[in-house]
Amino acid sequence: MSRLGPALHWLVRLGLAGLFLYTGSLKLIEPGAFAAAIANYRVLPEALVGIAAVGLPVLELVVGAALLVPSYAQGAALLVALLLSMFAAAMAQSKLRGIDLDCGCFGADQASQVSWLKVTINLGLAILAVWTSRARLTLPLPKKPSSATAAP
Repeated sequence: MSRLGPALHWLVRLGLAGLFLYTGSLKLIEPGAFAAAIANYRVLPEALVGIAAVGLPVLELVVGAALLVPSYAQGAALLVALLLSMFAAAMAQSKLRGIDLDCGCFGADQASQVSWLKVTINLGLAILAVWTSRARLTLPLPKKPSSATAAP
């Protein structure tokens, strides 16, 4: 792999980490508003909505931070892919059922309607997360000149 490959993997990890740290913190600031957004999807029993409204943002913050730590990055990237796929599935089912709602993606202050474009973006990001989970997480060191070719 050329030097561009590891750098690209690092940039993807950094971008996903930033996204999850940002969105997780916005949702955690206003768990009541996020709980209302989750309830609007109509996929969880009411008793689990509050737990999800706090648990999902915390999980987003944890995996976002873990993406920045090389020893945790591969597992975190797979969790990110799973979360993004889950978010895409929730959005797709709402579109298929004709439920018109705000996705709750970026907290209460930034309304953003669920759309097929958002489903596609989430699936694309999930594919990027899987791709980066398979990367070698260290940049290759330059090769040392062989002592056999060096003049005495």
